[in-house]
Amino acid sequence: MYRIDCRQIQSYEEFVEALNKAFIESVGGKWNGNLDALNDYLSWPEPNPYQLTILGSDHCAKVLDYQAHERHEKHLWALLQEIFASNEEWVHVLFK
Repeated sequence: MYRIDCRQIQSYEEFVEALNKAFIESVGGKWNGNLDALNDYLSWPEPNPYQLTILGSDHCAKVLDYQAHERHEKHLWALLQEIFASNEEWVHVLFK
């Protein structure tokens, strides 16, 4: 199980740092914030499926509730939730 503490984040960069510290670095990676890369990292840990808990998800949703790039119609938090949902074969994400 991986616990991502987002209760105090104030930016996307801090979200990336929190995910790196608690999850991605432990599976041998270093995420730069690219959403396509996050999709790949979610399938790395063994054994599958595993659990990823996002602590402070309501706060995280408020901080990341903006359109990250003009090519994305959805806000960043909605895109992240779609990525988590599309990887449910490998990861069960709990939002707390």
